[in-house]
Amino acid sequence: MRRINLLPPEDRRRGVALPAATRSGILGMLLILGALLLLVMIGLYLYYYIRLGNEEEQIAQLDQDIAREQARIQELAPFRDLQARLDAKKPIADGIFRTRFPWDEFLRGLSFVIPESTALDSLVAQATPINIQAPAGGAPEVQNLEPPGTVTFTGIALPDYQNVSDFIVRMNNLRFLANADLTSAELDRESFTRPAINFEVGADLVTRIGENGDEVLLGTEEDGDEENGAADEGAGPPGAQASRVER
Repeated sequence: MRRINLLPPEDRRRGVALPAATRSGILGMLLILGALLLLVMIGLYLYYYIRLGNEEEQIAQLDQDIAREQARIQELAPFRDLQARLDAKKPIADGIFRTRFPWDEFLRGLSFVIPESTALDSLVAQATPINIQAPAGGAPEVQNLEPPGTVTFTGIALPDYQNVSDFIVRMNNLRFLANADLTSAELDRESFTRPAINFEVGADLVTRIGENGDEVLLGTEEDGDEENGAADEGAGPPGAQASRVER
């Protein structure tokens, strides 16, 4: 079928023009879209600007925290190898602790076993030197440190040699002493208002390995009781220990 253009010849050469209202609507839409795009860009700018400010504040805070921690690390630097030094010294301390002689327990026990008929004038004692190589706990045959220490008592007793004998027997029953033996005994009728016996007794001073523990407990405090207190008083340098009591 053949198409027929019924427009006049002068109108055929011109294109079809859009109405003015349509062109205004399209322009308005473009302006609105441009304004919305501008608002979105402004919003994104403000969002990232605020976020950047927050991140910078956090970075500054972290820098301050890092500087503070580094200052603390510098303060603690002298103690950096403290654990290593403790580990190196602890075996020595443990050896001293388990082979020391418990002077406080010995003197406390001695005060309970002296007969009423006897009074001590002096006590001179020297314990076995500390042996840091002694095994912890020790087997029964090596429980006592060798050689034993020594102790010498001088005192006075009522004028009966049985009182001196009672003193020696009680010393032998004290767990810190062994082989108590009378060195001298003399009746004195001049020094006191009534006769008395001046005597001297010697004995071995026994140190038992690990009797009050085998190692030093770091960071704790232990309160000794009357019977089983683990006392540190009297622990001296790794050499001979000595004590003298007079009255």
